[in-house]
Parts: sequence; C-alpha cells; structure tokens
Amino acid sequence: MTKHEFLTRLSNELQKRNVADAADIAEEYEQHFAFKQADGYSEEEIAAKLGDPAVLAAQFDGADAPKQKNGSKPFVLAGLCLVDVFAGLFFVLLTGFGLVMGVAALSFATLTVCLLGNLNIYGLIPTVPYWCGAILALAFAALAVLLVVGCIYYTAFLRQLIRAFGRFQRNALAFASGAATLPALTINPQFSAKTKRRLRAVALGSLALFAACFVLSYVVCSLSAGSLEFWHAWGMFE
Repeated sequence: MTKHEFLTRLSNELQKRNVADAADIAEEYEQHFAFKQADGYSEEEIAAKLGDPAVLAAQFDGADAPKQKNGSKPFVLAGLCLVDVFAGLFFVLLTGFGLVMGVAALSFATLTVCLLGNLNIYGLIPTVPYWCGAILALAFAALAVLLVVGCIYYTAFLRQLIRAFGRFQRNALAFASGAATLPALTINPQFSAKTKRRLRAVALGSLALFAACFVLSYVVCSLSAGSLEFWHAWGMFE
C-alpha cells in the first residue's frame, strides 16, 4: 500500500466514523510517512508497519475504542511526572549548550569586525600587524558562519526532541487510558531537500575557508615575525 492509498483510506475511515479531529490525525500520519521516508524506508514498508487504516481509525472512535480498566493511569501519570523533572533539567542543559554556541558565533563575528576595522576595545585583542589580523579575521568569519549553521541544526534538533518527548508523554497517557495513540516522532530534525543542500554547502564552504585562512595566517604571521612562534616574538600574551 502506498502513502496516498494509506492516507486516503485512513481519512475515509475517520470521516465515516465522524471523528472530530480527522484532518489533524491524517496530518500526523502524513508527517510520520515523511519522517520515515527521510530515514530511508519505502512507502510500502511504512504502511505495512502501521497496519490496517480501518483498525487505526477505529481506535479514534470513542464507541469502538478499547477501554483500559486496570487502573494503571495514576501510576503512569506519577511516573511521567518524575520523568518530567529529569527531562526538564536535561532540556535546560541542552538549551544552555545552544546558547553557548550562539554566544561563540557572536564573539567570533565581533572579533572579525574588530580585526578588519583595526579596533581594539580596552586592549582586549593582542596586537598583530594589520594584514596578519585581516587573514585571521577571514578565518574567524568563516568559523562564525560555521557556528551559525551549527546553531540552526541544533535548534531544529532540540525542537524536534521536545516534540518527540511530548508525543511520548501523550501516547503513554493515552495507552494507560485505553485511548488511541499517534505515531512516535523521530528526534532527527527535518529540513526540505533544498534547505539541506544549502546548509551543507555553507557548512562545507565555511569549514574549508576557515582551514585555509587559519593555515595561511600562521604562515604569514611566522614570516612577518621571523619566527615559528610568532606570538612570543610579538609578546602577544605578555
């Protein structure tokens, strides 16, 4: 069964049963197909793993949905509350790491402007010849761009991770209550093919430029100072 056939049959079954949020449910399964196809699965494999659309639709029908009567919902709810505490701390740490990446990108961008503009606010930047600093500035600019791309990927990953955790909680409560569950969400960030190509090209280009300019700056600084350890010759850190 193809994606179109599966979604068409699922939508028809949901509408036939007068499920209130039929469109939202169908959209969730459509996203599930997109996520799995991005992981390399074929439409037929995904549809086969999901099962019969009629059976899935019946789970969302209040009249036909199986009821859980083992009283496990309070225990599941208590367990999820405990998990939320650790998950919250984990997400705070991940968010903090993302902020560090953002601050690093901004710092390298500021350093680039200072080196190119021959600015040295409060003497924070070691003094180097202008052209040596200009080449270093290009390396730092490339590194800043690389970090920005990393921030984009990381933000998308963190957002998808939070969504996947929310779906896990929703499904756990639904299972304990005997309600219908939705497909699990992947933690991999999803970009369009065009966006992926652009981000990859920018990342590879900035990485290559950083490596080339960094090596070139070392060579130029060494020749200018007449020493391989040019930082000692110029007393940069004294």
